[in-house]
Amino acid sequence: MKIAIFVNSHQSLRLSPVEEADRFAWMDLDTIALGNYDAVFLIGSPTLDKSSVLSPEACAKLWAFAEQGGRIYAELVEAFDFSSSRLFGWKQDFQATRRTIEKLRNDRDIEGMAAGELLEWSGPMLRGFTFDSEVKLSFGVYQETHRSEERGGGALPGLIVRRLGAGTVVYAAFSLFSCSDPETLRPYSRWAPFIQHLAEETGLPLRMWAPLIGMGGHVTARQSVEANLDWFISSGMLPSADGSKGVYENIHSVTAKLSPDRRPDCHAHTALMFHLYGRWKNDEKWLAASDHLLHYLFEEGFQDMDPLSPSYGFFKWYDFPGAYPHQLFTDDNAWVCFVLLYLYRKTGKEIYRERGMLVAEGLLSTQRPDGLRPNCLTRGQLAELGRAGVRELEPSLNPHFESITHAAFIQAYLVTGENAYLETAVTGARTLLARRDEFKFMYSRTSGLTRLLLPLGFLAGHDHTGELEAGLRQTVEYLTAHQHSLGGIEEADNPDPERFGQEDAGVYIANGEGIADQLYTNNFLVMNSWEAWRATGNPQYKQLHDEVAAFMQHIQIRSADGRYNGGWMRAFDLNKAEYFGNNGDTGWGPYCMESGWTNAITSAGLLLALLDESVFD
Repeated sequence: MKIAIFVNSHQSLRLSPVEEADRFAWMDLDTIALGNYDAVFLIGSPTLDKSSVLSPEACAKLWAFAEQGGRIYAELVEAFDFSSSRLFGWKQDFQATRRTIEKLRNDRDIEGMAAGELLEWSGPMLRGFTFDSEVKLSFGVYQETHRSEERGGGALPGLIVRRLGAGTVVYAAFSLFSCSDPETLRPYSRWAPFIQHLAEETGLPLRMWAPLIGMGGHVTARQSVEANLDWFISSGMLPSADGSKGVYENIHSVTAKLSPDRRPDCHAHTALMFHLYGRWKNDEKWLAASDHLLHYLFEEGFQDMDPLSPSYGFFKWYDFPGAYPHQLFTDDNAWVCFVLLYLYRKTGKEIYRERGMLVAEGLLSTQRPDGLRPNCLTRGQLAELGRAGVRELEPSLNPHFESITHAAFIQAYLVTGENAYLETAVTGARTLLARRDEFKFMYSRTSGLTRLLLPLGFLAGHDHTGELEAGLRQTVEYLTAHQHSLGGIEEADNPDPERFGQEDAGVYIANGEGIADQLYTNNFLVMNSWEAWRATGNPQYKQLHDEVAAFMQHIQIRSADGRYNGGWMRAFDLNKAEYFGNNGDTGWGPYCMESGWTNAITSAGLLLALLDESVFD
């Protein structure tokens, strides 16, 4: 089959729709004789600032070509006018917009793909209506993860097919072969049967692209850590390879671009990983990089060092433009405290002790008498109520916030020997477990309970009641009840499925969807299950660590693209064995690659096992 492709872009297509074709510029359409070809592809511009329009003469030529048996594939071509719209069987209503949380829905059963199954893409979309054509894909805001039974009242045509004379016309109102980031065409396991079916039905020799995001397979922990360290460089996550300019937050889930925000918690996580790697390899370069990351926070004023300030000692949670912190998130401050005091114990660097204890003292002075605290304080609250006053605020009752504070108090106890830190952590952990029926979770029960494991093993050794040991055992039993055969924990018990389309949502909707979360669950579980094993010697906890670690090593990304190679994304489909999840979290979505929370924490857990050490040694 002889094929002509007309492209309205200065950049070459990253996805070629067919194996072989003659390629032309958009303007050549008016002059090229189409009778020499069996099929014509019209690939419009994937940018919002450039329109792809057909002249009336081009429409007439294409109409005649199709009537005589030619096949046409058109993508992102404007159809406000009658000539274009009658050619495509689709008329445009509005100018192009960019996809946000919309999904594509397969509208009928085909081989390998059921009606209602959902697909994703990135880039533009055009809104319009059809006539004399059949809708194959429709797009709309579908809350479901895998399949939507109903097309939905607001759904619009995404890909249509019409017969014109002896020929066929296919029209795509979204960026498919023009997609500038084709790895965002997800899930691969659904696009493959759809493209194959479309080729068979239309006679177009469409070419299914090779997977752009692969997995590491059965690599060792050593190989996994080395690959992840390379990711920090190749992804651009480190603006300076020696860590002196800090570390960026992530590769964003929606844009697939580097997010240049800098956060203290991500710095702490990454500093921990680099320190452990430096000791494991006896490599001063990475020990220095760890130190540089923390000094970046000190030198750039992330910590409030004004003794007269109500937020004295606390960290901003990102590079907030004000001189003082505004929101004082518990988990972010506790993580910085935890890492600083751990690294003080390993390095003896006094500045780590000084800065870490300022946070520890701030946390202890604002902790409730029952050992719990709110998930976030503001500087205004501290100014109005004082530190004693905020101790009366309602607790978060969320292990995501409470347990890392207890872990930070353990580090403060190990540094100072002051029983107030240990007693507060034990009391808080017992209070938390006693109120387990009131637990509050952000993403899932699985992710929240994963956090309990980090301090519970150590604290159980200082709890004469046995309550903490029992709570640890029950927590592991719950997690292993949701463990997939691949070794990872499947997300379960979504506390708020209606958060779809907002920040801080889960990457699944309901139990049984087979989605694993590497931002809030399995990443932390590598370290936390190891710590539970080290503290108790319980072989069940060691088995959990080994299986989750092997899972994380297996799904580590392999890609020719440096943004991805050697890293981990947030959501993984355990049943299809590919990165995919619900796109309802607009802030930290399923394809987010967080520097600290996902990547550094995972590698830190692997490194602790390689070193055969505990963070509480």
